[in-house]
Amino acid sequence: MLDYYALVPVLLPILGGILLYLLLGFSERIQRSFIVCFMALLFVMNLLYLIALQSGKIDPAAVGPIVLDAPGIFISTLVAFLGTMVLVYSFLYRKNNHFDSTFFILYFVLAGMMCGMACTYNVLVMLVLLEAATVTSAVLILFGRTKRAIKATYIYLAISIFEVILVIYGAFILYSSTGTLDLRYMNISLLSSGDITLLALLFLFGFGTKAGLLPLGSIWLPPAHADAPAAISATMSGILIKASVVAMVKVMYPFFLISNGEMLMFIVTFFGTLNMVLGGVMALFSCHIKRLLAWSSISQIGYIVVGFGLATPVAIYGSLFHILNHMLFKGSLFLISGVLLYQVHTLQIKKMGGLGKGMPLTAISFLVASLAMSGVPFLNGFISKELIYDGSIDAGFPVVFSLLGLHFTIISIFGWITSIVIFVTLMRAFYQIFLGTPHDLKRELHDPPLYMIIPIVTMAGLCIIIGLFPDLVSGTLQYIAQVLFEMRG
Repeated sequence: MLDYYALVPVLLPILGGILLYLLLGFSERIQRSFIVCFMALLFVMNLLYLIALQSGKIDPAAVGPIVLDAPGIFISTLVAFLGTMVLVYSFLYRKNNHFDSTFFILYFVLAGMMCGMACTYNVLVMLVLLEAATVTSAVLILFGRTKRAIKATYIYLAISIFEVILVIYGAFILYSSTGTLDLRYMNISLLSSGDITLLALLFLFGFGTKAGLLPLGSIWLPPAHADAPAAISATMSGILIKASVVAMVKVMYPFFLISNGEMLMFIVTFFGTLNMVLGGVMALFSCHIKRLLAWSSISQIGYIVVGFGLATPVAIYGSLFHILNHMLFKGSLFLISGVLLYQVHTLQIKKMGGLGKGMPLTAISFLVASLAMSGVPFLNGFISKELIYDGSIDAGFPVVFSLLGLHFTIISIFGWITSIVIFVTLMRAFYQIFLGTPHDLKRELHDPPLYMIIPIVTMAGLCIIIGLFPDLVSGTLQYIAQVLFEMRG
């Protein structure tokens, strides 16, 4: 009997969009209640699925190309959690930006596409869902209603052509050699060593481009994240690029370390490190708060790609941990950028100053999320980065030196340097925005309404809670990491 519950994470968000459309004739209060309750229900259901999988109460299920397993339901859970935060945040924010119900309907559709992309091993189905998510998110970027948003959307869609070409090329090779596009049924012995290496690289850069992997990631990601509405920037940075990373790993890992393993590990970790460093440097020279955050997303994706490239259990665990962490601190920071635009009508850091006195909760949340992303001890970002560094030792990278009980490889040296750069960048921005010389404003400043501040404070608070009590999530993440590790050849 087919396990039809495997379709729940994919179909329910789309069903939510359809039901919301049918509710358009009802009052706004009913629509709001439905939006929040439905997305929160999705989060609870996905979380229970994940717990049941981990405990062994249910087995991974499949219906056609859709597979409900640990990596897919992990992304689906994050999609629903962040979706709940973002949709609550958007209620009052939309009144000042003329967001209509189309925004919320499209958001439900986007959530379904992201979940579907993470819940399949069929290369072609994964690509179709990725591009469906791309088109949907491109429309949502246009809600920014500026010429820059339109231009960013053009770039975003144009770059997608390249990733489609790479993945389709890989799909042709895969199907012509093995007779299937579903990696669950692939007989890898039918592939030559050269094809195995080529497929790993095609899928790495094909799906990796949407994840923000250099070189093409640097072309579309900064303008798209910077010019989209804050709620969509938080979604794209917080989860869409992470869903793309998981998709990339699921299609790349079956070929990883089969042939020319050391070369593939070097290529993946090299581009991940390049992302780390270049993203951090570009963020340092950014004067626009959302562009700064966009470049820092490229940097943080670098850590995640490095961990998956090292392909040891500890490194994979660290990457999954960093996916969770990045969703929290970057989601909070992007939503704060929307608050700044809402309050002072600018995103230029130099045009802000002294906002902390009137917006204390916003300022504290910005500080906490910034310190978490910088990898400061006792916050969640420190734990995931150190796990990735430990994974580099397990992968065979020699320890260059040790300090204060920490062992430094070339990977961790670059990681720490990048973290210091990010720390300087964000602390400078924090000082200029919240503690610097106040600018003349025509109205009194205050923290945003509860609709907007609750999601921000919630995600910033979780950065502290998970940093102090990592065991709350470590068991589940280690279970998912083991599932991904066993996908290697």
